[in-house]
Amino acid sequence: MPITLPPQALRRAAAAGATVTLGLALAACGANFNAQTQQAYQPAEGTNADSGSVGVRNMLVLASEDGKGVLHSAIVNTGRTADTLVSIASAPADAPETGDGQVPAEQPATVTFGGVRPMTLAPGASLILPPATGKPFTVTGGKPGSMIKVTITFAKAAPITASIPVLTTDHYSPTPRDDAGGESHG
Repeated sequence: MPITLPPQALRRAAAAGATVTLGLALAACGANFNAQTQQAYQPAEGTNADSGSVGVRNMLVLASEDGKGVLHSAIVNTGRTADTLVSIASAPADAPETGDGQVPAEQPATVTFGGVRPMTLAPGASLILPPATGKPFTVTGGKPGSMIKVTITFAKAAPITASIPVLTTDHYSPTPRDDAGGESHG
C-alpha cells in the first residue's frame, strides 16, 4: 500500500528542505580561503615577515629618546636545513617591501645597526634577539614613534625588506615614566 502525504505535509517538508539548503549555502559563504578566521592576526606591536621557511616574528626596536636602542625579535627556521642570518641593515626609503602585508612607513628614519654578526638558524629552531650571550644588535637613529625600513639578509632564504616600529625602552614596563607628568599611580 503506497504512503501518501497530504498536501500540507508536502509543503512543510519542502519548506524545511529549502531552509536547510539555504542555511548550508549561507554558512559556506564564510568558510572560504578569504574568511576572517583564515586571516593572519598579529596581536604584537612588532613586524612579522616570511621568506620561504625563515620567518621574522615581532621585530621591533626599543630605543631611548635620543635614538639609541636595541633590536628585538625572534627569527624562526621551519625548514629542514640550517640557514644563516647574514646581516640586518637600513634599507633605502624607496625599497619595496617584501614579506607578507607589511605597512609602509610615511617617512622611514635612516638608522645604523651595530654588533650585527652572522648567526646560525638551526632547522626547526628559533633565534632570539637580543641574544642571551654576546652583545645585542644596536640601533642608532631610530627615535620612538618612528618606523624604520630594514633589509634582513640570509645565506639561503631571500632577503626580507620591512618597516619595523621603534618603541620607548620602557614600553613593557607596567609603571608610568618619571617624565610623563601628572599624578602618581600606585
